[in-house]
Amino acid sequence: MRTSGPPPTPRPSPDRGLRRRTRPPALCLLLLATLGSCTRQEGGKATPRTPEIPAAAIPPNLIEQTLRDSRARQSAAIRSDDLDLLERHFRRMNLVAMGRNPDGGRPIYTTKDESPEFRQLSRLLRDQLGDEAVDLRGEVLADRGLAALLDDQGRFRVPLAPDTFQGDEPGEAALEILGWTRDLPLILLHHGLVDPGNRSKLPPFTIRTLLRARWNLETGQPPDHAFSEAERMAWLEFLGRWKAWSPHLERRSALESLAKLLPSYPLGDALEALARTPQTGPFVIREEGE
Repeated sequence: MRTSGPPPTPRPSPDRGLRRRTRPPALCLLLLATLGSCTRQEGGKATPRTPEIPAAAIPPNLIEQTLRDSRARQSAAIRSDDLDLLERHFRRMNLVAMGRNPDGGRPIYTTKDESPEFRQLSRLLRDQLGDEAVDLRGEVLADRGLAALLDDQGRFRVPLAPDTFQGDEPGEAALEILGWTRDLPLILLHHGLVDPGNRSKLPPFTIRTLLRARWNLETGQPPDHAFSEAERMAWLEFLGRWKAWSPHLERRSALESLAKLLPSYPLGDALEALARTPQTGPFVIREEGE
């Protein structure tokens, strides 16, 4: 491509040219999300790189305490057939939402939204067993979903690509992921939150927090219901730093709330970076319950 301005530099030989890869049309609309750290040539001049919103340095001891307390609660939990039923409904609801038959995982072409029935059952169990029992099962399934999604090295257990979850036989690992995380891997992929090494750009603890938020929403609670301090920090960081498809006003509010919980957070730098970040849209993907 020719550009105006200074004389063009010699073209590289063909074997050094850029490699091109085809991408699904659905992802082409959001390539900017994955190219946010690159500079572009416009009129022969490089545009400034968009600054990155700073990460939240959540104290490791708070994260460890959250996980330790959760493991202790899970170990002390009493077996409940009713919660087992709710768990099976959760898996079924997720697979049906992704166009999969819960028995065998084959494609289905007539789906229905099973969320209302699931929420009705969860409300009944909250009344009968108490909030803590239902919330705890959400922690169990968040851990299960995280284990299905990531291996011990933090890599996705399947290549995170659209065709991984398509076709007649997506594979046992892919179905396990869809059963406990529904469309979360596709959301990560769609919004450029997967790096070239097949790793999530979100920390595992943040992914676990997102899975807990999904459970809360599906069982009729606010997304941050019963969160620990560390989970609340991870949630607010996700809303402000990573959820680039949200309006800037919502992201700013989340960053300000994060700074109140974590006084060491560099709020000024974060807001400056946010102000220089292009607003993406339209907001085509929304979490269930929003």
